[in-house]
Amino acid sequence: MRRNGKELEGLEYGNAWQLRPPDQPQSNWIIGDHPAIPQDSLRFLRHRSEAADPEKPTLVQNLCLKWFEHQPDDCPQWGQAKPPSQGRTLSLLAGEGEFELRFRRGPGELVLVLDVPGDYALWGEGLEHSWRPLRPSPLLTLRWLPQDGPPPPP
Repeated sequence: MRRNGKELEGLEYGNAWQLRPPDQPQSNWIIGDHPAIPQDSLRFLRHRSEAADPEKPTLVQNLCLKWFEHQPDDCPQWGQAKPPSQGRTLSLLAGEGEFELRFRRGPGELVLVLDVPGDYALWGEGLEHSWRPLRPSPLLTLRWLPQDGPPPPP
């Protein structure tokens, strides 16, 4: 992964393969509820509100999953002028490719180029972002929001 710019609050990035400590058994999950995932990481799936019981996770709603093979000739408007993010979003390069993500918060900007399979970016609330494929790039994107209010009836 290549990067250019300043670190931004609410953004984590890396390579999924490098998250695996070689001396520990692994589940191969990079997000979720797993003992190997630090609870202060954006990778920890459960959202918690200060008013909620810290032992009980807040439910997640609007879970969206997209798998797409982006091409350099994709419509440029697809990746431009995205509104500030809500919830959390994970984009992972799922094969060979080169995919640029540009993040902004106020005057700060960070550009990441996912160029090794397993490279990912995970961001939270309030970040502006845009993207563009530099080479054909299979991307897996997962977005989720905390649920407001009580869960729906079964």
